[in-house]
Amino acid sequence: MYVPQPMQSAPHPTAAPPWWLLVGPGFASLIGLFLLTVVYRFDGRATLQIELGMAEQTLLLGGLVAYLVAAAIASPVGLVLGARFPTSVTVPAICLMLLGVVLVAFTPSSGLFVVGRVLNGLGAGAAIGVTVALIRRLHTGRGVAAGVMAGLGVLALAIAPFLGGLVSDAIGFRVVYVVAALFVFVALVVAGIIGIVTLAKAKPSIQPMAYPPHR
Repeated sequence: MYVPQPMQSAPHPTAAPPWWLLVGPGFASLIGLFLLTVVYRFDGRATLQIELGMAEQTLLLGGLVAYLVAAAIASPVGLVLGARFPTSVTVPAICLMLLGVVLVAFTPSSGLFVVGRVLNGLGAGAAIGVTVALIRRLHTGRGVAAGVMAGLGVLALAIAPFLGGLVSDAIGFRVVYVVAALFVFVALVVAGIIGIVTLAKAKPSIQPMAYPPHR
């Protein structure tokens, strides 16, 4: 007598994330670090500060402190949840970054500028948390990945004031954020595609369950 064999999912052992899963949150993290210091320049008042009529203290509190506080609040979320749900955390984080960059690019006042910077900080902090969480779970190449991300992060922080100042003087500060928005959108597309590919690869294989011979 034929007995139909029920199907069961093959168990998957816990494995390290593939290195390419770092591309989306890592790229977003670098953009977030660039945006942290791009509002400043070392050779005088920032064009943004002049056009929006902001005092030095307002730029410091709204441009830097608010960004850092928001990032500090969001980074533990990315660090805790990022290892298990990297795409689910990264995509909303990049969406917050994109909204924040667009707000700053088209802000008519210092109030919306601060709101945009807070949204930027929340997204960047979560993306950095996801990046750190994924690097910590790597079985091989952890040191290389950490070194590369740290080096690129320092470079992004260092060149942002100079590059932002050059573009702002030549075309205007809003162009800096419009271009940044394009990069953030690319990061969003990359993170989404990688998430879809990862989900497709993670589907459990189905195999028949073994039964003892029927007597």
